[in-house]
Amino acid sequence: MRRLLRGISRVLPDAAYVHLLYLKTHGRILNLRRPRTFDEKLQWYKLYYRDPLMATLSDKYEVRRYLETTGHGGLLNELHGVYDSPDEIDLSVLPEQFVLKATHGSGMNIICRDRRSLDWEKSRGLMKRWLKTNFFYTGRQWAYKNIKPRLICEKYLENEEFHELIDYKFYCYHGRPQVLFVCTGRFQEAGLRYNAYDMRWNRIHACKGKPGSELDIEKPDTFDAMIAVARDLCRDFPFIRVDLYSIRGKITFGELTFYPDNGVIPFTPDKYNYYFGDFFLLPEKMRT
Repeated sequence: MRRLLRGISRVLPDAAYVHLLYLKTHGRILNLRRPRTFDEKLQWYKLYYRDPLMATLSDKYEVRRYLETTGHGGLLNELHGVYDSPDEIDLSVLPEQFVLKATHGSGMNIICRDRRSLDWEKSRGLMKRWLKTNFFYTGRQWAYKNIKPRLICEKYLENEEFHELIDYKFYCYHGRPQVLFVCTGRFQEAGLRYNAYDMRWNRIHACKGKPGSELDIEKPDTFDAMIAVARDLCRDFPFIRVDLYSIRGKITFGELTFYPDNGVIPFTPDKYNYYFGDFFLLPEKMRT
């Protein structure tokens, strides 16, 4: 099925492709007429919800300008450079640690913790492949369709007490942060893990794909301030995820996304597919 989807991804109509992708990943038929779960509603969102600002906020370079114009420039991580090609990057002028990202998709990151051990030729080849990729076709995530492919280099961040970067991902619905996923395991072989909390830091025993982290993470001192930032950034959308970091008492912006995990990694237990979906009210006039 994966090979089939990859082969026909550019020729299938968007709705047909999304139906097949959902069947492959969830093992059941997608209901777009009466979507109930979070992932069902996210498929509808990909296909039918259109706001030009979504493309700006999904672009990892243009979103920086948006934050600056809306008074949130102080949240931005340090930018080392923006490039149209990896051939423009002068590795010798970069710090020993840095992060390279493609601006037009998700999961396109090179996290360099030691410049001397980085396989630069391999990294250059990877980035060239990124720039030839239209991320829209991986799941019909509309906001990515017309983003200009570029690369950015940002300052490497880490929560030193955990020897990794803790990512606070706020699920926001209709202008209100409702649920938080604390993401860990970025540098671990086992991969990313998520612990869920409500806005009072009560644990919600929901997982995404894998069991939650075993790290003992206490509520950060900046938690209320992060909620306020997320509330300000999530206005005017039925759903948006706001990603933030908190390092030594300073909040740093991560990214904004409208389609977490492309809607293909279900919550477990299954009841949380409905729990997260109940917050997500789709515009009635735009229903199919």
